[in-house]
Amino acid sequence: MPDLSTTISVLVIDDNEDDIRLLDEWLTRLDDWQVTFHSLLDPGQAVETVRQSRPGLVFLDYRMGVKTGLEVLRDMRSAKLFLPVIVLTGEGDEYIASEITQAGADAYLVKDDLKTARLPDTMRRVMEQARASAPQREEQAQTLERLELLTPREREVLDELVAGLTNKEVAAKLHRSVETIKVHRAHIMAKIQAESTADLVRRVMTARLG
Repeated sequence: MPDLSTTISVLVIDDNEDDIRLLDEWLTRLDDWQVTFHSLLDPGQAVETVRQSRPGLVFLDYRMGVKTGLEVLRDMRSAKLFLPVIVLTGEGDEYIASEITQAGADAYLVKDDLKTARLPDTMRRVMEQARASAPQREEQAQTLERLELLTPREREVLDELVAGLTNKEVAAKLHRSVETIKVHRAHIMAKIQAESTADLVRRVMTARLG
């Protein structure tokens, strides 16, 4: 059985068919890797395609006509799609590296590096990072789903609790009794499945920050 780190489904988002074929060629040549290759020419469909196909790794071109790679990446992160992303660039420098990292990429590769050992080395590194962060990402996804269960009033109370207010302070601000706020807090904690107020705040802040 192949090692899990070398068996992967890849989605390439690039509006240049020649670049897609080139990457497919280099991925096919990798020893000890079993790659299922998919591609997407239209960056406008990236978020929906990634959401439906859930690839193990995305290669994203830095420069595209309709949308830049960074715009697509920000759209993916805003949609809470946190799968590993490697951005491909024609050239690399400190500015590009900083820009790509701030947008939420896991790594970037200059296209000339695709024919070197940097390709499999970078793929392996981002996959290992993804496995290490998987429990946190799973908790984030669960918390975001559970937040949808809150009523408008519970959301209002939650926002004040996350801001650091006590039950008494929340009650005064929202013109409710302390007992009412306590009831809301209990319902919120049950829905989010938090063990304490501190755990509740941590879970919500982590989920919102992404």
